[in-house]
Amino acid sequence: MSDEEPATRTRLPRPTSSPESPEPRRNPILSGIGVVVVIAVVIVSLLFAANRSDDDGSTAKDAGQTSTAAEASGGPPLSAAQLPERTESGVPVGYPQTAEGAQSAAANFVVAYGSDRMFRAQPRAAIITTITDPAIRDGLLARVDQAFRAQTATFGLQPDGNPPKGQTFVCRAVPMGTKSVAFTPASATVEVWSVGVVGMAGVGSTKPVAEAWNTTTMKLSWVNGDWKLVEFSQKEGPTPVSGLQDPSSANDIAKADGEFGELRHAR
Repeated sequence: MSDEEPATRTRLPRPTSSPESPEPRRNPILSGIGVVVVIAVVIVSLLFAANRSDDDGSTAKDAGQTSTAAEASGGPPLSAAQLPERTESGVPVGYPQTAEGAQSAAANFVVAYGSDRMFRAQPRAAIITTITDPAIRDGLLARVDQAFRAQTATFGLQPDGNPPKGQTFVCRAVPMGTKSVAFTPASATVEVWSVGVVGMAGVGSTKPVAEAWNTTTMKLSWVNGDWKLVEFSQKEGPTPVSGLQDPSSANDIAKADGEFGELRHAR
């Protein structure tokens, strides 16, 4: 895949309520791989927080933000006039200065951050440059580089982040919904519930492609006419019950990864 991959724009659905679900059954194999994914993300989450603290002695830029029930409800989908204006480094940018615009930015940032491009130096640098506030950017990329380089061996990737010959590395994040936690015209806090698939498809893989469900909290600032990331954290779940379907073969997974383009979500 190229670093500037074509993407299909979709709109996230309006939130719906659902009855209590039964206690999920945990698959030990999926759980183990999910833990690896969470560890990788938590490492970089801490880097964001540490860098933020180094810059201004604070880990909460949006102190004093307000939140209302109406903001947290999600609201209607964006109109065509409010959708992201363009892409930079494969990431949609140019959002409206609204709670909905912040949710759109957060969802798209989760997609970018959860892609296989983050395991390769050049596209990783481009993504971080595109989505982060310049105030925290200095010094952050070196830490992110170190964290992702450490994960290449975990997934069986080569030092440059590419998979070995004959194997396919799959790494995607798909937002399921967003929630506005706090909003002012200058800053916003958004939670994104998403599912990720990550692993190596191919003969001899020790990390088969598996799913991991997470909720990502992103704190954004309005900088130079757009929403930019200033803080990032992630926790596991909510995780639905697994086991309704038999897993596909590694060949089928690799084929699907090559044939189906990744989505970007503009809410």
